[in-house]
Amino acid sequence: MTRPAVRLALLMIFLAAMGATAYLFWMAERQSQLTETTLRAFDASARAAESIVFDLRTAQQAYVAAGQGVDFWISRTTALTGDLKSRVAWLKSDAGPASASAFDDALSALDDFEHMDLRARDYARNRQSLQASDLIFTAGLDLTRKMSDAIERARTAEVSGRDSVRAALQRREAFSLGAAAAAATLIVLLLMPSRRPARPIEAAAQVPTASSTSLPADDTSLALDSFDALDADESWTPAAPMPAAPTSGVTPAPAPAVDLQAVAIVCNDLARVIDTRALPELLERTAGVLDASGIILWIADPDGRELAPIVTHGYASNLVTRLGTIARDAQNATAAAYRTSLLQTVKADAVSNGAIAAPLVTPAGCVGVMAAEVRHDAERQDTVLAAASIVAAQLAALVGPPSSRAKAEAVS
Repeated sequence: MTRPAVRLALLMIFLAAMGATAYLFWMAERQSQLTETTLRAFDASARAAESIVFDLRTAQQAYVAAGQGVDFWISRTTALTGDLKSRVAWLKSDAGPASASAFDDALSALDDFEHMDLRARDYARNRQSLQASDLIFTAGLDLTRKMSDAIERARTAEVSGRDSVRAALQRREAFSLGAAAAAATLIVLLLMPSRRPARPIEAAAQVPTASSTSLPADDTSLALDSFDALDADESWTPAAPMPAAPTSGVTPAPAPAVDLQAVAIVCNDLARVIDTRALPELLERTAGVLDASGIILWIADPDGRELAPIVTHGYASNLVTRLGTIARDAQNATAAAYRTSLLQTVKADAVSNGAIAAPLVTPAGCVGVMAAEVRHDAERQDTVLAAASIVAAQLAALVGPPSSRAKAEAVS
């Protein structure tokens, strides 16, 4: 992303996304605080209503207590009943559907208590203490207990419901922050320079440089020569670069563009492989991603001393049979990638394509190599090398680690 207009547009999108995220976070935080404040007020009012029920029960029982003025406690009961009725009605209006029915039960019990209290007052005023006591300590206790239980159920249901609302708001805040972080990361990645200065890449080895799909029928001997060179110790010199292809009068091929989405899809499909018969088709798709004319998957034997080709793409079967095995200490790119667990490359020359040897590394060590013959100087492109490393890492999970004994013997 080097064009100023594109970079400016991305910057404006970033600022807009940050502004929207800040607004959403502020709204969610404000609603969360408002919910917490109203919840505290509701909880305090519900607990006060339960306390009034207890006072109401005590005031009514004082009707029949010795030495108490009946008229005083009757007026006290009347005041507490009115206060309780108005408080429960307010709680019901402020409550949600989950607790409204419990408040209805409390109001119903309060109405029954008022009717019962009128009878208890008549008994108390007429000095019929026995009848008043029987009514107060049976029906009165039962009705006040129902009121208290109903208010407590309503309070518990409402607190639980509002806590759920607060939790949802907090999840929204976390989502907003996560979305902002993702957007910021994406914008930063898009604003980074897409082209990097080319790094000198030393030649490491010669991997197969011909494929059955890219050679005419009469050039089979050339492909065989390339396969034979793979195992020759003298075909690879770690410190000596390959001769560069002549450039005079030749227009360089355009750099291949790596489709990251295609790489992700291939890796995703590799992660789901349960049958090795699916590997050839996946290697074909990998070749399309890397702009490779052929790919060979080399796997180490149980002793870790040799590499053998187990799956290939882009080469005729009669050529594959000529490959044989590669010794661990061979002087070529494939063996070097296996020994060092580092990516190796071979520059293209006038007659051969470039090559990439990507090690298959597991926690227990390197278990094989993915060798790809690439076109259009793809071995010089960092994005292609990165894509090859990603696919090789996913292939390593399918192969599994070698035995500890085998690795110990190979190192010795």
